[in-house]
Amino acid sequence: MKTSDDLFELIKSLDQAEKRYFKLFASMNIRKGSEDNNYVRLFDFIDKQAANQGKYDEDAVKKHFNNEKFIKQLHVLKGYLYSVILKSLRLYHAEKSKVNELNGLLRDADILFHKSLFGQSKKLIAKAKRIAIVHEKYIQLLEIIDMEKAIARAESYTKRTEEDLDNIYYEVNDSLERIRNINDFWRLSTKSFFLRKKYGNIRNEEELSKFNELMKNPLLKSEDRAATYLSKNFYYNIKGLFYLTKGDYENLLKYSKKLVEFLEANPEMMRPNNYLAALNNLLIVQMETGKYEDAMISIKKIRNISADSKAMSAQIFIISYDNEINLYLLTGDFSSGIKLVPDVERGLKDFSGRIDQESEILFYYNIAYLFFGSGKYEYALEWINKILNKKDLKLREDIQIFARLLNLFVHFELDNYDLLEYEIKSTRRFFDSHNYLNEFEKAILSFLNKIINLNSPEQKEELYNDLKFKLSKKTKDASISRASQYFDTISWLDSKLKNKSFSEIVKVKSQKR
Repeated sequence: MKTSDDLFELIKSLDQAEKRYFKLFASMNIRKGSEDNNYVRLFDFIDKQAANQGKYDEDAVKKHFNNEKFIKQLHVLKGYLYSVILKSLRLYHAEKSKVNELNGLLRDADILFHKSLFGQSKKLIAKAKRIAIVHEKYIQLLEIIDMEKAIARAESYTKRTEEDLDNIYYEVNDSLERIRNINDFWRLSTKSFFLRKKYGNIRNEEELSKFNELMKNPLLKSEDRAATYLSKNFYYNIKGLFYLTKGDYENLLKYSKKLVEFLEANPEMMRPNNYLAALNNLLIVQMETGKYEDAMISIKKIRNISADSKAMSAQIFIISYDNEINLYLLTGDFSSGIKLVPDVERGLKDFSGRIDQESEILFYYNIAYLFFGSGKYEYALEWINKILNKKDLKLREDIQIFARLLNLFVHFELDNYDLLEYEIKSTRRFFDSHNYLNEFEKAILSFLNKIINLNSPEQKEELYNDLKFKLSKKTKDASISRASQYFDTISWLDSKLKNKSFSEIVKVKSQKR
């Protein structure tokens, strides 16, 4: 990546608080009447480009600063600006970190110690110790205790009782035990992660036995064995990963809830990104197990998280709206889903450049599906065309397939039979050229090809029943199982056979889950 791109992406990533801090930091380092503020002016111009254009335009930069001396060495100024921004970010985030706060207190205490100002040094050490204990910074706590020892020696132990010194000994042992406990749980966590990565969902007893062996570790017998906040985090995640791999959703839900409740009970320790991840995992399980009311509560909690960066705000937007739309798709409440469309459009605009292409295209697909489910086929076609008209897409195979299949169903519902005949051929050529033609795709293309040439309702009904029978018979086929996650073909067929709306059929089906 070019330096210009690096600088542009860095500036684009800054949130408002970071920008304000940079400006303050820059103002404190600019000499009055000097030309040092050139890099601030360059910052402002690129910042406007990031907000308005979304991409870097060096020609525009050169044109804007055409009469400035520095333009001849623009690359030097850009490199300098990049380093100044990083320095300001380093200082800004140092002020937010408990470890940095502790290190600052320890440095100050050390300075006072070497000036023999032991009383002042002890005040800072006491403050640092309280912070280290509350926030479980045990490595820093050992450094703090070492300083307590040093002061005790410097004062010839005259201001410490024997009991005080014994307590220091016990505090060191306790800190070391807690560090060891964290490390042991970390090791178990990495082992469970690699087992999951190697085997995915467990398919036989041999694979299950390897995970069972890990779960026999004495530390995993009870959450009481996890002695720290971080250890308990590891414990709940290990349990959740085990039950996910085993396909035991009841226990997976149990431990996903336990982790969220644990984090909520420790707000002073909780990091927003960890809470978001835990809620997202719980939400996925709630959706999978049909706990839709609980899922909505989780979605609301996600939206109420105070993001600490633009990137996190974008993640909150993607996770909450993607899952809420999926909830309405699964329950057949398509009209409620459509009410979210303006919010999604606004979010896609506000977080442009921070949302990956795959997430954006999935929004397009799901919104098209919402309109399809509501019988608003023209709108569905408008959104599906947003996908099909993007020629440079490098997407997952499944998105490519189902965008084109949904397009065919939309044209069928619009009675665009002449156009549909062409679209079927075009879709088949696309599938053939990309080797996408599996059992499900073949069945759908064959069905549509036949039904557009039928006029008799009886013949059409026979064809609907025939396709339903084929798909129902092969529910274990991977391509058919995957297809149901993107388009509920069986419910669509039932809507035709029972002369009911697609929405009605999906609603009834979801209530039986």
